[in-house]
Amino acid sequence: MAWVNCVVNEVGPASDATDTTAPVIYINLTDSEGSFANTWFYAAAGVQKEMLAVAIAAINQDRRVEAGLVPPNANNTPYTPVTRMYLLAKA
Repeated sequence: MAWVNCVVNEVGPASDATDTTAPVIYINLTDSEGSFANTWFYAAAGVQKEMLAVAIAAINQDRRVEAGLVPPNANNTPYTPVTRMYLLAKA
């Protein structure tokens, strides 16, 4: 797992996905240090609703998150999980 300071670009559920048990939540992130941009991840099983709430708060408040995640695969296939996400204070 890597810790990455990120911008949340998009977040939402997918009714036809199988990456985790339902609900499957996808999160599009950009690493503030540039290692990846506009990259999709899925919220790890057991914390989907909580990560959805944190990601929505980050978008609404224009704040970054510190994400514990598995670094993305080449070509972003398959997606990798975000296992932790913390809302950061405004700078």
